[in-house]
Amino acid sequence: MPEKRVAPVINSLEEFEQKLPGFIAPEKDQVVLLLDYDGTLAPLTEELSVMPKDTEINIKKLAANEKIFMVVFSGRELSEIKNHLKFPNVTYAGNHGLEVEYPSGKKFKIEMPEELLEKHNKLVAELKEKVVCSGAWVEDKKISVTYHYKGVTDKLKAKLIAEAKGLIQSHGFQLIETPYALEGKPRVNWDKGEGAKMILEKQFDADWAKNLKIIYVGDDTTDEDAIKVLHGIGKTFRVSELPTLKTYANYQIKTVEEVGWLLKAIQANYEKKKKI
Repeated sequence: MPEKRVAPVINSLEEFEQKLPGFIAPEKDQVVLLLDYDGTLAPLTEELSVMPKDTEINIKKLAANEKIFMVVFSGRELSEIKNHLKFPNVTYAGNHGLEVEYPSGKKFKIEMPEELLEKHNKLVAELKEKVVCSGAWVEDKKISVTYHYKGVTDKLKAKLIAEAKGLIQSHGFQLIETPYALEGKPRVNWDKGEGAKMILEKQFDADWAKNLKIIYVGDDTTDEDAIKVLHGIGKTFRVSELPTLKTYANYQIKTVEEVGWLLKAIQANYEKKKKI
């Protein structure tokens, strides 16, 4: 089983080109790009934000490449992320892969148990009612929930954190503590890792791991589930500015802007028609 560790940090476009030698042969390999949106392609904000211009340009170029199968993940609803981006040739995965729509228009949706959805909605409502103030906000990921408190003053922080922890645990959710945020995950066998596997199996076949060159990029604890699934199969990147972050990923990227460098390096590989 893979273990989390502090991954090498990539700090420049040149390093991206150096760290991926021989991974993609542009003229023959089927490449899969699995990309989280909030906090990875665009800054994480309460409402959907826009991507940096260079990232948007390279996303469009890569999505138009017939040798690339691109999936954009979001914890938000499928319709929200799709209507925000409106890119053709992209597979959209909302609610961590519970809802998926392919470029062909084909869709599938996995229904979560009604009892779980009710528990989730009650937790979200209670967090918003009781601990959203002074810069704190709740990110409703539909199957999980994150309480963000980065902007809260030190005077209020301890009290709000303690109350939010109690609410998450009282509703029967698993509590995960991260810097500046608390996450509540339902105790069910579904996460981004399961979502990624299902999408790849439906698009390709059961032997997808042997036949594809996969790159995954994400910034969240929920992304670690997918990164773990892809350990030893593809190249994985975790986006975080934390200097001692432990991750299953091959590499760490510090910022959204630097994710753009990775996409630029991949696109340059096709423009130059040489291996990276």
